[in-house]
Amino acid sequence: MKKNIFLVIFIILLFSASANAGDFSGSLTYSGQYSLSEQKLSNTLNLDLNYIHSFTDEVFAEGDLVLKYSDRSFMPFTIIPKEIYLGAYDLIPQVDIRAGKLIVNWGSADILSPLDNFNPLPPRMSFTTIPQKNGVLASDITYYFNDITYLQAIVLPSFVPSYMPEKYEEQMYLSMFTPQFQAQGIEISSINITHNTPENPVWGIKLGRSFTSFDAAISYYNGYYLNAYPESIQVVPEPSGMSLDLGLGYPKKDVLGLEFQGDFPGIEGATLRGDLAYIIPQTWQVQGEDMLKDSYLKAVIGADYTTSFDLYLNIGFIWGFAFEEGDQCSPYISLNARKDFEDSKFTPNYLGIISLQDRSMINSIGASYDFTDNFSITLSYVSVSGDQTSKLGQLRSAEGLYLMGEWSF
Repeated sequence: MKKNIFLVIFIILLFSASANAGDFSGSLTYSGQYSLSEQKLSNTLNLDLNYIHSFTDEVFAEGDLVLKYSDRSFMPFTIIPKEIYLGAYDLIPQVDIRAGKLIVNWGSADILSPLDNFNPLPPRMSFTTIPQKNGVLASDITYYFNDITYLQAIVLPSFVPSYMPEKYEEQMYLSMFTPQFQAQGIEISSINITHNTPENPVWGIKLGRSFTSFDAAISYYNGYYLNAYPESIQVVPEPSGMSLDLGLGYPKKDVLGLEFQGDFPGIEGATLRGDLAYIIPQTWQVQGEDMLKDSYLKAVIGADYTTSFDLYLNIGFIWGFAFEEGDQCSPYISLNARKDFEDSKFTPNYLGIISLQDRSMINSIGASYDFTDNFSITLSYVSVSGDQTSKLGQLRSAEGLYLMGEWSF
């Protein structure tokens, strides 16, 4: 706790110095969601402060501090240093270095890339905005052999898992395991959860090269699953009833990756992108049943194109959604469309994802209006089709109306 306080004070001081130097920017965002499943309105106010300050031509500091207020039951107010790091360009010939709290982006896909394994994501998935990652302590070193070939190494001194609010996590696992024990005549009244977080470093290495019409890279990741898996389950009698002691762990995994992006063959102006991950998991059993065992593939392949009348289209194929691992992986098709009107501040947009396995769907229809160059409002409606046991129907809590206003400065 003291370490976090000192870190926040240090960041605020850096922001103050940066603001005086004129290297300061940011955004104020309001997000409102009316959940149709819960019949409830939730509100979030997000202040994002960004700075960059050059000490010399080669050395600089950059930071991104988020102050967030939400009327949700968990974590109503947070101050999160999303990024805070020192960087150096060509201080060592042909080498770029970043060290501190970093956001590392691997893969060519905008979202759901199976190669993006370093930074944990928020517990709730968004279908109206690109979710913000949480920064992790890391070092990023890139060596450029020449203008078209590079070698990048990422090292995290310790593993950082995805955060899940305690109350939400307890409710999720109670609903998961209670029916199983009720079938045995055991009523569970409470749950105690412990996390066994690995202390080993996490690292990855990537070799990339530019070709005539496309860029490609191969990579290797040595780390862990960001989401926890049940490790031990024990029913314990207590004065108030039966309690479930649940131990959660994070299986190790190795990921061999291939990413590429470039011109779509035969269609001028179109771009083809792809991220393929071959995942080798640690064998993981729960109550004698394998949850992870054999190696498997996850992939995101997409193409985007802007028509002559300013209609942007992005269609993608997904093998293995964000919550699917191992033999649970299944196919999906996504479509993202956006229409820009000449001399208009109004922009409609659409995002749709369909499971090819059970035809469950998520649709997001919205529109944004730019009042000025730095102030806009977006209204969206997200609908979910499919029963609660279907692939996308289980995300019923995402259904609702969304309003977002953003002011950049």
